[in-house]
Amino acid sequence: MEVEDTVILVDSSRSMLRADFKPNRLTVALNTAKYFIEQKFSIDPKDRICLLTFGDSIKEVTPFTYDSERLILSMRKSQIKISGLGDLESGLSFALQLLIEEMQKIGGKVSRAFIITDNKFTYTDKIEKIINAAKGLGVFIDSCQLGLTQDFTHNILKRISKLTKGEFGFFKNPTAAINAGKHFASKKDTDSAPDYLSSSQKKNKAPLLSSIALPLRRPSITEIRLMYDDPKKNEKCQICHSKLSPVTNEGFLSEGGFCPSCGKPMHLSCATMWAQKTEGKSNIFRCPFCYFLLRIPQAYVNIVHNNKKKAKQKIEPKTTEMIPVAPEKVNEIDASCSYCHNIFLGEYRVYQCKNCKSYYHEPCLKKMFNEIRACRYCGYLLSEDPFKN
Repeated sequence: MEVEDTVILVDSSRSMLRADFKPNRLTVALNTAKYFIEQKFSIDPKDRICLLTFGDSIKEVTPFTYDSERLILSMRKSQIKISGLGDLESGLSFALQLLIEEMQKIGGKVSRAFIITDNKFTYTDKIEKIINAAKGLGVFIDSCQLGLTQDFTHNILKRISKLTKGEFGFFKNPTAAINAGKHFASKKDTDSAPDYLSSSQKKNKAPLLSSIALPLRRPSITEIRLMYDDPKKNEKCQICHSKLSPVTNEGFLSEGGFCPSCGKPMHLSCATMWAQKTEGKSNIFRCPFCYFLLRIPQAYVNIVHNNKKKAKQKIEPKTTEMIPVAPEKVNEIDASCSYCHNIFLGEYRVYQCKNCKSYYHEPCLKKMFNEIRACRYCGYLLSEDPFKN
């Protein structure tokens, strides 16, 4: 039997607190992961497992380890952060980067990912690229879907597992889902898969790695509040070692981001210059501190390109509007408020951002307008006061 490295991805989005699975979907997901871990190490104690959670941000709960007790203890609810919508793209990209790092250290292992979620996702071109990267790298992706609604017409999890030669399971019963954790732990039958990390495949490596690069994490609403309340709390970029970008002359609030892996702060324009200097690429680079593969928005690539000699240009803010949702449509919303992350129960009016389609309770929108006058999710400024009438 070949040794296997597995990344378990547990969905920690707001919908996982729904109580159609008792006591809730998240508890069932964690118990499914527990059964998987116990069975995995009973089959082969040389295997290793890493645990990630993915809501609106990614958290590496436990790095690769042989220690089943450590993994199970790490799944206490106090260590699992529930937040927003599940970002499957970033979760899979993060998992693949961790697996690639282990492939480069020690060859000859089978790489796997195991997704446990209620599957509140839509299929995108980015997901397609990530699947192709996993397929090319020979990574098996199993997926366990929890929920009472069965719709396989456009099931993204089923497609992911099929294309990567993994297994897919849909469970309406909590007990069946938990017991399925043991089944998913079985060893994989490995076929010959292309090794894109070998020297002979270098020409194919770049597009695969580029497709799993993650964007820098923008400041959270709490971090934004602190920066507004006290400018001294603006982060200092760890590339230029300054609070103001040498390209745009803007502070961290305007164009700052954090590495999703190590958390180091950096200006997006500084990251762009670092990418061009170290990687020879315009928008893909490795974090200078943890070497995680990162992606820069094209807007900043253009700004740096146009300001190589003298960088004082300000970024023109983009604007959006908040559109009221008809009361009879509120119950059809399968998303949470982008400000408070609570679901919509009909007690308040609901508004939707015209640009990114995110939703807000009316009281949350009022608070957000008074604080930052911008959409919390996409960052576009509100072109007018939604409550002026």
